[in-house]
Amino acid sequence: MLSKKFPSRDEVLAAVTLIMVIGSLTLAVIDEKSRPQFLDLTKFAVGTYIGLLIPRSR
Repeated sequence: MLSKKFPSRDEVLAAVTLIMVIGSLTLAVIDEKSRPQFLDLTKFAVGTYIGLLIPRSR
């Protein structure tokens, strides 16, 4: 009997995006040679998150 509510899709997506952005920015600070690639990964993650939040037209 599980009475706990499972997190919604949006909450999981927000958590994954937040972890990905923090991790990418941390690695960009540590490794200066690969900084542009990590920043591109961060832009992709944020763009994907925003794109998935836009409601679909029917």
